[in-house]
Amino acid sequence: MTTRATRTPAPRRRRHRLATTLVTLVLVAACQGENMDITAGYRPPEEVRRTGNRLRDEASLYLQQHARNPVDWYPWGEEALELARSEDRLIFLSSGYSSCHWCHVMEHEVFEHDDVAEALNRNFVCIKVDREENPAVDATYMQAVQLLTGGGGWPMSVFLTPDQKPFFGGTYIPHDNFLELLDRIQEVWTNQRAELERQAGQVTQRILAEPAADAPVAGAVDSTMLAGVVAAVGDRFDETHGGLAGDMKFPVPVRWQFLLNWHRRTGDAETLRMLEHTLDAMAGGGLRDHVGGGFHRYTVDPHWTVPHFEKMLYDNAQLATLYFTAGAALDRPDLIAVGEDVLEFLDREMCGDEGACYASFDADSGGEEGTYYVWTPAQITAAVGESDGPLLTDLLGVNLPGNFEHGASVVTRRTDVDSLAQRHGRDPDEAAALFDRHRDTLRTVRDDRTPPGLDRKIITAWNGLALSAFAQGYRATGRTEFRDRAVAIADFLERVHRVDDGGLARASNDGRAVGEGVLEDYALYARGLLELYQVTGRADHLDRARELLDLVAARFVRPAGAWYTTSDSGDTPLGRRTDFFDSVIPCGASAVVDALVTYGALTGHPEPLTEAADQLARQASLMQRTGLEMAGWLDAAVRLQGPLYDVVVAGDPGDPATEALYRAVAATLAPGVVISPLPAAGPDGRLASLAPVLTGKSAPEGGALAYVCLQGMCKAPTANPGEAGESIQDGWYR
Repeated sequence: MTTRATRTPAPRRRRHRLATTLVTLVLVAACQGENMDITAGYRPPEEVRRTGNRLRDEASLYLQQHARNPVDWYPWGEEALELARSEDRLIFLSSGYSSCHWCHVMEHEVFEHDDVAEALNRNFVCIKVDREENPAVDATYMQAVQLLTGGGGWPMSVFLTPDQKPFFGGTYIPHDNFLELLDRIQEVWTNQRAELERQAGQVTQRILAEPAADAPVAGAVDSTMLAGVVAAVGDRFDETHGGLAGDMKFPVPVRWQFLLNWHRRTGDAETLRMLEHTLDAMAGGGLRDHVGGGFHRYTVDPHWTVPHFEKMLYDNAQLATLYFTAGAALDRPDLIAVGEDVLEFLDREMCGDEGACYASFDADSGGEEGTYYVWTPAQITAAVGESDGPLLTDLLGVNLPGNFEHGASVVTRRTDVDSLAQRHGRDPDEAAALFDRHRDTLRTVRDDRTPPGLDRKIITAWNGLALSAFAQGYRATGRTEFRDRAVAIADFLERVHRVDDGGLARASNDGRAVGEGVLEDYALYARGLLELYQVTGRADHLDRARELLDLVAARFVRPAGAWYTTSDSGDTPLGRRTDFFDSVIPCGASAVVDALVTYGALTGHPEPLTEAADQLARQASLMQRTGLEMAGWLDAAVRLQGPLYDVVVAGDPGDPATEALYRAVAATLAPGVVISPLPAAGPDGRLASLAPVLTGKSAPEGGALAYVCLQGMCKAPTANPGEAGESIQDGWYR
């Protein structure tokens, strides 16, 4: 339990929320009978504690953290599943991830205890899942938990029949409750097995049911439908604090990216107002780590102040992209600077020498949540001196009694600099520059504290998002180190995550690839490669994106439309599923549609655009009903409605004329524009075959030309950057 008196427990981390439907009536029945004494696969806690359990050879940091528990954990796989079948044992499945605060709490309070281990080892096959490495298993059983309890989260605790059907689930369960639950479940399994299996079958049927998304189209994905979705956002908007109304605030960048692009398409002033309010609130609040850079996962309050202190690669990559595109669209260098700061943080602290980016920073530091990040006024003053300390503490919102625990505060930047400067008798410009002047000092002082743990797992999909962010960072700023990092990410994924048949591994740890890639891995990596091609012009980046989209069509396609989340050879308990909804990251299906739009525009092949339009039409009714829950689909629809320009900039790399033309188009980060950089001589044979739209486009020796085309019709090439930039604005507000 959190010790912070003012903090509401985070959603999906409830201390004790057990299932209240279906099986509850069975569990509370006064069941009689002795527990089954299953001993064939039993190992006593003292033996497991001494020798380690079956997680000891796993690459996952999360699984390694549980390798010395007295619980005889198995990783998900055939060995554990066969044991459950052969010994007719129930399965206890626990899923989480290394940076999850409540996962650590349940380990220490429950799984490290011998009495719990004795009950689990004797009567259950215990399986531990790293949800980030095995998202298909986690998603299947998370849906069961949500059906049974109305909520979900991590650690996820699910009980399954020997044939893997779920019948009971929850999240965090305290020690005594958990022991009681184990006894009751075993009694029910012994005495009322038929009823338990019947209910497990009902839950399984509901898991496999899909949204009514494949019915004949009831409407069109047109501007009227999109405008209706946007109008409904106003009813959910938090007018005071920005973001969507709620007790806690998650950034969910895909939603704001759609709203930004809707504004760029229509000029809608109300959308712009909500967007800017939210961007400013997130950038100025405690969701952002102002001292170290980057963003935390969410805040536990409605005003973006006190975060849950995890830092996830997927959040930071998408938020960098959002701030870059918003800054370019709204002509706000301060928003572009936020994106730069995020990428600097990622490059410095979350990306390794091997090239790619790591998964997450833990919420905890030395067993305490948040202590690495928070400050007292005395600590600020000790770091920067008596002269600047009082003003700086006010500028950073670090005041007694504090907004956190024990008089400490999460740093924010919301204050009126001019009024504070006047109060402290300082020049306003000097006050405005004070934080930047002392930031490195504060970071150095903070580095002496116990840092949060870093999970160096490298996840394909999340690195696809980072690849896009670094490529767009280069376009927004011209900083070549961002482009270099993007190239390094792609090189690593090709070297380590590419498997022999051209497919993808899900993740890697210390260069050891694990798991089979799921749809989001293929889609988000392909999308990242298409962004990378637009800053390198390299045929291999475009060709690999094509190959991944071809593999999606061959291995993931769903006859009724859209795509399965797992391939036709993937390990999917209970059967293959489809996910239509965008959450903290775009779902794989909407990312495929978006990638098809970009690929079709870049190459001139009509088939990808036709496929994207068809998939959007199939989901029109579902999009209209669910709104922002399908923000990634909605965003792809805005782009496909167009106009969708393809721009070719031909000229020698490094030539100032080429650079000026390229930046006039690329730095707009316009959703209705794709760009292909070419050498002055034009495309080589390989690139021309991949992208017929490039054929015949070149520049005179020593010069540079921009070709702006729309559906195969090209305007006269221009060497004027201003003219090139203006020519892509037709049909778009910004």
